[in-house]
Amino acid sequence: MYYLDRNRFQSSTANLKNLKIIVIGDFILDEYLIGEVNRISPEAPVPVVWVRKEKITLGGAGNVVKNLSSLGVQSIVLGRAGKDEKAKSLIGLLEKENTDIGRNFFIRSEDVPTILKTRVIAGHQQVCRIDKEELKPISKKEEDELLQAFLERIDSANAVVLSDYDKGTLTPRIIQEVSRICVEKKKIVTVDPQVSHFFLYQGVSILTPNHHEAGKAIGRKLENDSEVLKAAEEISEKLSCPSLMITRGEKGMSLYLAAKKEIFHIPTMMKSGFSSRATMYIRFRISFVI
Repeated sequence: MYYLDRNRFQSSTANLKNLKIIVIGDFILDEYLIGEVNRISPEAPVPVVWVRKEKITLGGAGNVVKNLSSLGVQSIVLGRAGKDEKAKSLIGLLEKENTDIGRNFFIRSEDVPTILKTRVIAGHQQVCRIDKEELKPISKKEEDELLQAFLERIDSANAVVLSDYDKGTLTPRIIQEVSRICVEKKKIVTVDPQVSHFFLYQGVSILTPNHHEAGKAIGRKLENDSEVLKAAEEISEKLSCPSLMITRGEKGMSLYLAAKKEIFHIPTMMKSGFSSRATMYIRFRISFVI
């Protein structure tokens, strides 16, 4: 069991700018309505929020793209969006990031809207969240289209990120076929997993659950370093997965390397700007596994 210094980690992963990575998964728009409360509604016992500012950002798999872009890594984006105005906003925001615009691909669905999550903020308090989404898996025809788009782009990519929010893009077939193709072509494939699909990610290069997801997958809580190590060994063996990174909130994160049966514990890096585990696991995959 090892503890890795944060400065060593950062210096060992400084240059990722020549990479091109396919990001495939559930893309979401995050909307923020920010204001203040100065009265209670006469219609119901709820606060009236006076909105002073509105902001729309990338969420879901879009967070991966944003974090990769901040490292200078170019993404090729594959996902699903509706045939609506929100899709234009989503695609426009992605095009402002470091994406290969001509090679990005979206299934455009008639009956499934672009996912929008609206958070109402008053002061520093979130008042409520409003989700506009239709949790419907992509169809067989859409699976075929997405897999064809993936096959046409995989040879030009260094790695693949599966970003699974269980919104319907990453069906069991998509997960299994993408994983198989990546293994066949010797491409790195990393997964930000959902518990409902946890044991479908057979043979991926690195799995990056948080400690709650890992605990749910094996049916017990992970409360200390020893329990995290045992869970990592168990999950790695079940999935034939050579590397596992478990994020642990304030305790930082733990990287397990199956070949050496070693685990590295890294303290939290929130002050370093690593707000997404997507950014962290790409860095780890490059510096420790390749």
